[in-house]
Amino acid sequence: MIPPCDPIILENNPQFRKLYQHLTTNLLNADGSTRANDEQPARKAVLEELRGCRVRSANKKIKQQILQQLAFDADSGLPDDYRDPLAVITLYLESSPSRLDLEDGDDHRSSHDQALSLLASDIDAFYSIIPALVIPFSNALSSALEDLRAIANAGKSLDCAASAPAIPHTSTLPTRTRIRTSRNQFKAKSQAPLASQLRERLQKLRQIQLAQIPAARARMAITAAKVLETRAEILKHTVVLLERVKHGALSRATKSKAEHLALVAQGVEAKLRIIKLDTAAILYTPEVVTALDRYRQHLRETRERLEEKQGKLLEELKGYESMDSTETHELSARSSKEHFESGPMREIARRYGSLVKEIEAVKLEIQRISG
Repeated sequence: MIPPCDPIILENNPQFRKLYQHLTTNLLNADGSTRANDEQPARKAVLEELRGCRVRSANKKIKQQILQQLAFDADSGLPDDYRDPLAVITLYLESSPSRLDLEDGDDHRSSHDQALSLLASDIDAFYSIIPALVIPFSNALSSALEDLRAIANAGKSLDCAASAPAIPHTSTLPTRTRIRTSRNQFKAKSQAPLASQLRERLQKLRQIQLAQIPAARARMAITAAKVLETRAEILKHTVVLLERVKHGALSRATKSKAEHLALVAQGVEAKLRIIKLDTAAILYTPEVVTALDRYRQHLRETRERLEEKQGKLLEELKGYESMDSTETHELSARSSKEHFESGPMREIARRYGSLVKEIEAVKLEIQRISG
């Protein structure tokens, strides 16, 4: 097969384009053979014989593949009793003569007879199930033929839909005539030779390979170059941002300055702690600590005495209040006021107020010393 050539190369080299067109149209066939040799009668006879041999070989291979498909495909519809001898026969047909015929002459004949004797029961079973294989074999061939026609007609539906004229909604032809015409068209399409369809499909694919694929590759290369250029720009901006933010001179200077300030702050904090400890050592000497402990003990004892005295006074005050409550209510307001202003009640209130003031003063002094 002649290798395809890029249309851009043909456009850039006019002389080579003329030579290429002359070779592909006048001198050589699509498969690379010479056109002049095809006109010779002897070559035509050989080609016809070769074509016939190829057709027979293709028929044998197709039949062998269909039998193999029926034998090993679980969806073929054949029972297991039919599939087992069919599988043996297909394996026998697939075996090359070099495997069965080891030597020529009597040994070859004896080995062949031995193989046939071993497979005699399977061959008889295969002959007996041939009528049951007709319908599955025909269905498999029809399915393969439909697949080939689908491959040959691939891409034609869109072209036909684009090139077909618009069909009016109202037609003057009778219904039967239209149905008959559509049936005839379908039959004509179904009877079209598959070889010509496949050949036409291959020619279209070759035209696509020669014309569209190189142009698409060129566009893809341009797009890839643009993508790579954009990627390079992105990498460039990324490097610039990293240089400015993380790995640049300014970012490194800022980071080192922050680390230096952190170390300075730690040093200042350590110095303040040392000064605090020195101040505490200077202020709280053993004599001062001993004096403070003694004074704290004195204040604690004083507080206990005052609290005890306060409790006694409160009990005495409660006794006086109970005595006042038992007095008669016939006394006037003036006599009760004079009795409160003069006598033991006034002295008790004065002493109670002075004791409360002393207690508050002691509490404040204890809090000041403790703080």
